[in-house]
Amino acid sequence: MAEDAPNWLTRLAAGELEEVTEVEAAELKLPSGRVVACDPLVFLGADPFQRDVKPGTYPTFVGVIAGETAYAKLQLAKRGKIASWSVARCPGEDDVEGWPGYGVDSGVGCLVDRATVEAFLAAEEAVEEKIAQKVAKDGIEPTDPIRYHEAFETYRAEMGDDPLADVEPQLADAPFADVIIEPKKKGNLIAFRSGSGDGVYASFWGLDKAGKPLCLVTDFGVLEPTDDGDESLDDLDLGELDELSREMEGEIERAMGGGGGGGPKLSGLEALAAALGGGKPPEPEEPESRQGPSPLFIQTRDLVKKWVKEEKIELEEGANLDVFAEALLEKLVSLQGHRNPGAHVGEWLLERNEVADVFASDDELEADLRG
Repeated sequence: MAEDAPNWLTRLAAGELEEVTEVEAAELKLPSGRVVACDPLVFLGADPFQRDVKPGTYPTFVGVIAGETAYAKLQLAKRGKIASWSVARCPGEDDVEGWPGYGVDSGVGCLVDRATVEAFLAAEEAVEEKIAQKVAKDGIEPTDPIRYHEAFETYRAEMGDDPLADVEPQLADAPFADVIIEPKKKGNLIAFRSGSGDGVYASFWGLDKAGKPLCLVTDFGVLEPTDDGDESLDDLDLGELDELSREMEGEIERAMGGGGGGGPKLSGLEALAAALGGGKPPEPEEPESRQGPSPLFIQTRDLVKKWVKEEKIELEEGANLDVFAEALLEKLVSLQGHRNPGAHVGEWLLERNEVADVFASDDELEADLRG
C-alpha cells in the first residue's frame, strides 16, 4: 500500500482518520466523465486523468485539520469498500516514477469536467477576441502594455465578470468554492485551498476488489505520507535527533564522494537529492571541482544563452546572466514532477525583472526543458 498511495488513505478508507473533519462541499457535474484536477486560476487547461468515470453528478468533500485543507474527495459511489488505492495519472505519465501530481501556483486546486473546461475556454476566447477588436479600434497597440491592459480590463468588466473571479471570495468564507463557469449547462468546478500552499499534489483512485473506482482523493500534503511505524521528529528525543543528524551527514558525505567508494563526487543540489533518495543524479562527464559552478548551473546558463540567441526570450539591458540562471535553476528544481513545466516557466519568465519579453510558446519552452 505504501508504494501505491500515502498510508493515511488506508485509515481514511477504514474511517479511522479521526484527526480530520470531513466537510461536505458541493455536487460536481461531470457531463463527459473526464475528470480534471488542476489549479483553476493558472492551469485550467490541464489534461484530464486517463481513467474516465460514468457521466453524472457527484458529491465532493473536504478534509480539514487545524483549519487547513488536507484533502479533497470526489465520491463516485454511495456504497462499496475500498480495497486498494492507485495514483491517478494523466496521458503521458505512465513512465513517471512516484506519484505524479498537478502544479499549484495560486494556492488553489479544483476538480472539474474536461467538457466544462473546453466550453468555458471557448467562450472566453470569443470574449477576448471581441475585446481585442475594441481595443484595436481605439488605436491602442499591445506594444503599449500598460494602456493595452487597462483598456482590456475596462472592456472585460463591461462584458461581464470573469466567472473565475468568484473563486477567491468564496474561499475566504468557506473551505470550498462552487463556481459555475459554463452557464448554458450549469457546468461548475469545485475549488479548494491547497493545504500546503503552492506545490505539486497527487490524486488517488480508491478502488474496490473489482477495480471499480469508488472515489478520487487529492492529497494536499498536510498529512504525513506514512504514519504506521515511522517516527516523526516530534517523537524523537535529543539523543535520537543527534543520531539522525549524524546519519544524514554521512549520507551527504557519501553522496559527495567522501565515503571512499571511488564514485563521482557530487555537490549542492545533486548531493542533497542523492542523500534524500530523490533519484539518481546525472553523472558528470568528468570530475567536477567543488569550488567551480555545478554542471546543473552551467546547463541552465547555457539554456538561457540558447533562448536569447534563438530569440525565444529577450533580456533587459544589463541583466546579470549568472544571477538569472541561478534563479531559473531553483525554479526548475521546484518543478520536478509537474505535468506542464513549460507553462510554469513561461509564467515565471514574464514575472522576472531580467526578462524584457518572451516570444516562445509554452510548448517550445517545454521541448527545450525536456531536451
